[in-house]
Amino acid sequence: MTGSDDSIGERQRSGTAVRWALGLATAAMIVWLAVRYWDDLRQIDLQVDAVGLLAAVVVSMIATWCLALGWRELIGGYGTPLAQGPALRIWMLSQATRYLPTGLAPVVARAGLAAPSGVNRAAAGVSVIVETATLVGWSAVFAALWAPADWLGTAGGWLARVVIGVGAAAGLVTLPWTLAGAGGWWRRIDGLMRRAAVLRWLSGRVPPDALSAERPAVWRAVFIYGLAVAQRLMAAAILAAALLAAGVDDIWLIAGATAAGIVIGMVGITPAGLGVREVVVAALLAERFGVGDAAAFAIAVRVLEFAHELVLLPLAAMSGRKPAVADDNVG
Repeated sequence: MTGSDDSIGERQRSGTAVRWALGLATAAMIVWLAVRYWDDLRQIDLQVDAVGLLAAVVVSMIATWCLALGWRELIGGYGTPLAQGPALRIWMLSQATRYLPTGLAPVVARAGLAAPSGVNRAAAGVSVIVETATLVGWSAVFAALWAPADWLGTAGGWLARVVIGVGAAAGLVTLPWTLAGAGGWWRRIDGLMRRAAVLRWLSGRVPPDALSAERPAVWRAVFIYGLAVAQRLMAAAILAAALLAAGVDDIWLIAGATAAGIVIGMVGITPAGLGVREVVVAALLAERFGVGDAAAFAIAVRVLEFAHELVLLPLAAMSGRKPAVADDNVG
């Protein structure tokens, strides 16, 4: 028993060291980026409404909390229910790594951080991909509804808008069935990999049963993710009212432009869409608010994310360490 206890203690200490290392590294990067963007933002003369700014921060933080809850529901569908504290800590620390210069960092980080809580590494890694696709899907639906007509450039138009919106909605609706059957599909893929010498080393490493999720849990996760995206767009609209004196008539334009920026930014080539999203949002809002103010607003949206993440990161790192598994899973 002593050797087993020592091994468990060593894993816990290693997990704690990894969490703090990830938190500190990503927090340092976020601070650097926030300072960089803040210098650019100060060059624009904006009339800031402090109350509106505070409201935008609060709504944005609630949206982040909903994202963590959405992941909690999703990972629960893979067979490991988590309490809110551990789910927030795992999600927040892994999500912060999206600013690191590789798209694989969040996948590896979430798998590593979730493993000590009993979450299958393959399921945790896949959850990042599912989460990203779901957020892109919801953003595409909102962009198809509200983004300016030219958000897709010369290749856009109403037909492309309808195709993207309907396609994204169909993907969201069918996602619970897609994930429920993921294990069967992986068995077929695994069988094909066994026939190829180059891929044979990979076969058998991912248990197919770990990739199948329960439909009710996925439904709940999809709904919560959609609510989180809607809250992010609401925060952007409130921020625009605080910085640009945007009116009620501008709400849908701002929400649509922000959603389009999320879609294009999340499928871009930079970490977390840095720069890509800001350019898209600024371009779509330039005609209404002017190039300078539109660019300042796009930067301010990113600064808003940095600001509340700087608050949530240390809180997430310290919260929910135990119990790791939800109470209804005990006994």
